[in-house]
Amino acid sequence: MARLRDIVIDSAHPAALARFWAAALDGYAVAPYDEAELARLRALGIDGPEDDPTVLVEPREGGPDHGAPQGINFCAAEGA
Repeated sequence: MARLRDIVIDSAHPAALARFWAAALDGYAVAPYDEAELARLRALGIDGPEDDPTVLVEPREGGPDHGAPQGINFCAAEGA
């Protein structure tokens, strides 16, 4: 059986979408930003985490490592 490791979603508001999915998927959280990451974003002209186009949602410590809980289905389609 195939297993998804990462899912990439294009969004006009990635930080808000990441917070939504982190809350929807029990045991997940938005990855924290450290000073090095904030400096990298500023160097790219990104003012702060709310404007970051690459927000990461990851399992919380002790959280699940199985991906989405039962009942949530994802469809992976190959682009044309």
